[in-house]
Amino acid sequence: MNDHNIKEAVEQINIPEAMQKRIAGNLCKQTVEGTYHCKYRSKKCRKILLSAAALLLIAGTIGIPVQAGIRYLVMQRMESIPKEEMEAILEMQKTQNINANDFSREYSQSERERMAALFRAYQNGTFPQGQLLIVEKEEQVQTDTLCYVSDTGCFYLPDRELTDEELLEIIDFDSKEIYSLSLDPEVSAFQAQQQQEQLEIQSKVQAEGGISEADAVAIAQKWMDSFFGVSTDGMEETIYLDEDSFEVPVYHITYDIRSNCYYYFSISTIDGTPMSVDVSLGQWRDAPAVTESQARAQMPSNCASAIQFMKEQLGIQDDFETVTCLYRAENGEMLSTLLSYYFTNTEGEIYMVCFLKGTDEISGYSRVAPALYQQRSSREDVTVITLDPNA
Repeated sequence: MNDHNIKEAVEQINIPEAMQKRIAGNLCKQTVEGTYHCKYRSKKCRKILLSAAALLLIAGTIGIPVQAGIRYLVMQRMESIPKEEMEAILEMQKTQNINANDFSREYSQSERERMAALFRAYQNGTFPQGQLLIVEKEEQVQTDTLCYVSDTGCFYLPDRELTDEELLEIIDFDSKEIYSLSLDPEVSAFQAQQQQEQLEIQSKVQAEGGISEADAVAIAQKWMDSFFGVSTDGMEETIYLDEDSFEVPVYHITYDIRSNCYYYFSISTIDGTPMSVDVSLGQWRDAPAVTESQARAQMPSNCASAIQFMKEQLGIQDDFETVTCLYRAENGEMLSTLLSYYFTNTEGEIYMVCFLKGTDEISGYSRVAPALYQQRSSREDVTVITLDPNA
């Protein structure tokens, strides 16, 4: 998945821009080209540092309620590291003239699978025995040794399978980078501001008889189990309240394993209705190319599957007046990673269901405001196909 497709996929999710940047930034960390030298890397997504969005990078560690059983042990580890080491990592990040950390090569399929399992283990207290080797310049890189070049922000991965210890060292260093942001006064001040805003929204939700955070989490975890068939154990969990993304306040809940999988939920504080449910998987980066004709051939099946999904999973029994599919293509090749289907009922309400291109695999659902649909469908680079919901 290239930068364009990552941005497009994230834009389909009805969550605030700050969270979109976090997701896109993390996914972009493994979209590199070339073989060994980072100078051949592809254009990278923006690295979020010392800005409003930085809160969302450190949300899983401090400031936002999380599952204590997942993050507590990592928090203890981060707090046990000498402050001088954390300050050095923070200073290194501030002086790097880069958009995001990069990699000398992509992870192999085996490495990705083991990384996901080790990330879960890391959250539950399995830490590396050593620590990542950091060198200042590329000239100091040794061919068969994993290391991080502080000058370029590049992880040099040996041309062999990484060991579990080496993968844990990468996970650990990534956690240190994120946690070190909490030492910056600007981030701390913004964090305090956000905490106050969260308390204010929470007070309003409670006063209006809305569901609790625990109820929202239970709903999200039920979806993780029943629809995705995935356990949240060992995943990072981020929860925050938002009044702006939908017509009702929602709890945004994210479960993720960095650069591997992301599951997003927006749960109505009024009655617990899922306003959006989305998934983004690292393995999609390896999805084969799909022609526009192949994608269009899949549309009737996608449409039928989407209607069945809404009826069975969400209880939506509406009659739909119009159904459209939006995507991007060029010279007969799909640019879009996802095909987005918009179902408009007789009341003018719009539901969106997305599929991974060329498959019948649902990647997300969301309620969409008519103005947002109009904005997306009127873009010059977007193709709009009208479908028969009764076909």
